[in-house]
Formats: sequence, C-alpha cells, structure tokens
Amino acid sequence: MSQSKIYDEWENLCEEQEKAREAYFKAFACVNQKFTAMGQGVSNENPSDSELSEFDEAWKAWKDVKDRMRQFAKDNA
Repeated sequence: MSQSKIYDEWENLCEEQEKAREAYFKAFACVNQKFTAMGQGVSNENPSDSELSEFDEAWKAWKDVKDRMRQFAKDNA
C-alpha cells in the first residue's frame, strides 16, 4: 500500500474514532446523569432500556474502531 493510501486510511479511521468517541460520551452522559441523580437522592428515575442500549452500542462501536486502529498500526508499522 502506498504511503498516500496508508495516510488516507489512517485519517479515515481517526475521523471514525472521533465520531464514535463523541457518540459514546454523549450516551454515557445521559446514563451517568440518571445514576448520579439516584445516588444523590434527587431522582429515582433509572436510565431507560433505549438509553442503556444506546450506551452499549456506542461502547461497542468505539471499541471496534479502536481495535481496527490498533490492527492497522500493527500491519503498517
């Protein structure tokens, strides 16, 4: 693979990782806010099933892209 193609592919992975990271932290914030409020005794509202599913899927997507980046680095180092 040419240096140019390696760079382009790495840039794409970096952009994908940034989007996945943002999605994860957005989903985490929602779930964390509800658990924190419960712990502080100001709410008894649990995160919904859809919020927990979104959190789980966001984690899996972020982990997937990080794993692909790790493999890419090994393959192209």
